Amino acid sequence: MNRFRHVSCFMGNSPDFLQKVMLFQDLDSESFSILAPLLIPKTFKAGEIIFREMDESDALYVVEQGQVVVSKHVSGDMDIVLTRFYPGDFFGEMGLFDSAPRSASAHAEQNTTLWALGRSVFLRIFSDHPEMAARICYRMVTVFIQRLRATNEQAREALRWGLEATGYSTSDNPVLLGRKST
Repeated sequence: MNRFRHVSCFMGNSPDFLQKVMLFQDLDSESFSILAPLLIPKTFKAGEIIFREMDESDALYVVEQGQVVVSKHVSGDMDIVLTRFYPGDFFGEMGLFDSAPRSASAHAEQNTTLWALGRSVFLRIFSDHPEMAARICYRMVTVFIQRLRATNEQAREALRWGLEATGYSTSDNPVLLGRKST
């Protein structure tokens, strides 16, 4: 069996789509022609699980079409939606860098097409094509920083809301103002 059977699927409109994805925008045509056959297409029906929290974390995914919901288990049967990903977005990047389990679950909210870049393939790109890997990582870090800033703002708002809901005044508390109490 041809292990690169997905290449024929890739030869349709997808290369044009993937070349426009921010994650790969810094790649020249030679680098992209090396990368393209390494991405594996995956399709999911609406409601289908892509991965569950605590699953092995082994790939990054790029959304070509559809919508992905990422959620975190809170307690009992309660999950909270952390974010949604749309065409052109990528997620699961932490799985390329460590072997820790998935920190959240992801499912297709609509019929969805993804392109997967596995950890072992990514590590091979690092060793065989370090400049390409550096370009991809730079874009990944840029998006990661944007997401971290948004998460910090959400945490600040949640903390403020929690303090106000419990009767604390942020203006009267020297610790919350960044001053050491004496």
